[in-house]
Amino acid sequence: MIRFDGGLALLGPTPGDVCVDCAESARRATLGPLVPQSDLTISGFPTPALKPFLELLATEVQAHADQYRRSVVAVRTDLGVVSHHPVRPRPGGCPVCGPIPDDHPQEPVLTAPVEPGQLRGANSRSGNLRAELFDLKHGPVSGVFRTGHLPLAVASAELVGASVEAGYGRTVNFEEAEQVALYEAVERYNGMRPRRTRTVLEASFTELGPDRALDPTRLGEYDAENHLTPYSPDLRIRWVHGWSYTHGKSVAVPEEVAYWAVGSRFIAETSNGCGLGNSLTEAVLHGLFEVAERDAFLMAWYGRTPLPRLPAHGTVLHLVDRLESIGYELTFFNATNDIGIPTVIGVARYQGSVPDTPQIFYAAGAHPDPRRAMFSAAVEVAVDVESIVDREAAEPQTYHRDRLRRLLAEPNLIRTMAEHVAVNALPEAADRHDFLLGQPEVEPPSADLPVFDNLKTLLDHYVDRLRTLDLEVIAVDQSDPVIAERLGLFSAKVIVPGTLPMTFGHIYRRTRGLSRLRANGPRLPHPFP
Repeated sequence: MIRFDGGLALLGPTPGDVCVDCAESARRATLGPLVPQSDLTISGFPTPALKPFLELLATEVQAHADQYRRSVVAVRTDLGVVSHHPVRPRPGGCPVCGPIPDDHPQEPVLTAPVEPGQLRGANSRSGNLRAELFDLKHGPVSGVFRTGHLPLAVASAELVGASVEAGYGRTVNFEEAEQVALYEAVERYNGMRPRRTRTVLEASFTELGPDRALDPTRLGEYDAENHLTPYSPDLRIRWVHGWSYTHGKSVAVPEEVAYWAVGSRFIAETSNGCGLGNSLTEAVLHGLFEVAERDAFLMAWYGRTPLPRLPAHGTVLHLVDRLESIGYELTFFNATNDIGIPTVIGVARYQGSVPDTPQIFYAAGAHPDPRRAMFSAAVEVAVDVESIVDREAAEPQTYHRDRLRRLLAEPNLIRTMAEHVAVNALPEAADRHDFLLGQPEVEPPSADLPVFDNLKTLLDHYVDRLRTLDLEVIAVDQSDPVIAERLGLFSAKVIVPGTLPMTFGHIYRRTRGLSRLRANGPRLPHPFP
């Protein structure tokens, strides 16, 4: 019942929902990559004076076993400090307490009632978000942080792992910012690797055929050589089952397309198209908005497409004034393309004369309400402008001007999101952005939407629109079963073959074979953050 790890005594969970091995696996993960994740002998001794207390505590836990089936009681044996920690079956399933089924074709539940015209359903469990997710000793979110010197309230929610992954929130107050950060952390957590089912299908596309599987070449082929395994239809890969909303049937999707952290064998995928919602349909819809946002941005950038300007409005005017006070002009552009989901690009351009100041920042937003799209773009670009000082101080080598100028001259050396942004912000890259200048100002775009009180109606509307463009909407259910049960949150990866995928690392750009991008000429590294 009681186990010791140095100066820590641990009690629970009691038999039922979560096994001890899963609880310990999560605790070790929070200790960092240098701590063994298996074959770790737990040993230690309590302070003798604390022994009666621990025995009393063990009796209490056993007497109320149902209350401790999902939690661990931790006692610091040097101080006698007691804390309670929620636990869950380990990600990817546990044969003892959380077995997950083999992946198989499955039709999703599509109904998603909402208040008329609303894009988010109600969630009665949102008040449990922080308590369920944030725990220093067991995760999955091991840290929630606030940044107070930026133009908006900014919060981050860091996931447990060897490398730092986090969700971010940027809103008008810290309570909302933390909630948004936690939601985004769930989206990233679910999108990293399979948690709902166990991947079992391994085959080549030649073996499966186009009736059963997504042809990877439809996702765009690489423009440059890289270290990934060259793809061929005979390459045997792992597949998960998704759903074609266009054709109403199951379709196999490469696992490394559906989940961005399983390892890149033949394709370097990102979290592009991942969405979170109070239903799977809601998650798919918001994942589709992200696909549209990134496609519109890259269509404009790679095509050097002049975009009409949009007038700023509402809360956005505060951010316009704020950036103007530090030397940046914030301008908005209508990037809405044939997909028809209003997309706004925000651009902050430096107007001052201080040498080596980053010259330009971009962000984008896509939403049926163009005002929401503009606000999303505005808050991201404003925070990026004002946080660049912190990033340069934290990573001086990354932002060293001589290094960035080398990347400007040799773009295939660009590997990270930060490098994409920083290289394009150099004064020497100024002519890359001239295609945006001199366009007239127009009224915001409108989305011709049906009247709806169920998100299936809206999703069907967009699926039908994309069908007229010969574009297929495919989604993989990424939902973690524990998070779905405890918080009512679902995740999806949306894939629309033929749209431009957002990639980071210039050698990983995939634009060859995408017929919607007709512009010729060199593909300059994008500046998307």
